[in-house]
Amino acid sequence: MKVGILGPKGTYAELAARAHFKDKADIVHYPMITNVAEAVARGEVNAGIIPVESLREGSVGEALDALTWVNVKVQAEIVVPISHSLLGVKGAKLEKITQVLSHPQALAQCRDFLRKNLPKAELIEMTSTAKAAEQVSKLKQPPMAVVGPKALAELYGLQVLRDEIQTGGTNLTRFLCLANEDNKRTGRDKTSIVFYTAADRPGILHEILGEFASRKINLTKIESRPSKKALGDYLFFIDFEGHREDKKVKEALVKVGKKTAMLKVLGSYPKRF
Repeated sequence: MKVGILGPKGTYAELAARAHFKDKADIVHYPMITNVAEAVARGEVNAGIIPVESLREGSVGEALDALTWVNVKVQAEIVVPISHSLLGVKGAKLEKITQVLSHPQALAQCRDFLRKNLPKAELIEMTSTAKAAEQVSKLKQPPMAVVGPKALAELYGLQVLRDEIQTGGTNLTRFLCLANEDNKRTGRDKTSIVFYTAADRPGILHEILGEFASRKINLTKIESRPSKKALGDYLFFIDFEGHREDKKVKEALVKVGKKTAMLKVLGSYPKRF
């Protein structure tokens, strides 16, 4: 089974893919989250694993955009514990580090450590933690370091300068498994949707949310993201309990569809938390 993930080798997405598919996954690496979703839509891979939300830093914007505009479905959610380390080339010293490379989410999740221990270091955003490790391993510059999973040290010939550098205790990231079809009903499901209101008028969001409240459908997440069509124009993402084939969910979605200019059911899938 071909599974697309954000590459190169060693990303947290690969850890999520291995956890979900065990030894059945033939991993294919892509440079961006959007590329993963597009590969699924084209049938180039059977499934794709993308990060969508972290406990510490919230949603991943590129993932939400891909879910909205690429023709894919959410088939499953995977929750992975995240542990960050600071990695450098052999012989690197913490006090000599002047640049730290990583994915923006990883840098944000370690901001307290970086602020305290490397206050003058330049933070450089990369497309993935593994891409950052690959870059540092090629350049072999002692002043450069990487924030990412400890396993990257062995993969890219780096050394661990500090372990467990993320802020706070528990640090989880939610990944989504994308496919061309979502999942069948299990009795303990979650559904994700995105919608765009036809007009910005008082009470429209209240009316839409009321369709779920009146049917006692529990919302587990709601957030907005710029539509990128005009300043102040937003898309709304909602996760709620239940499957799209459930009678009351079907009713709610029909009603919501009549109140929106665009409604996309991203998928129904087994609830993991």
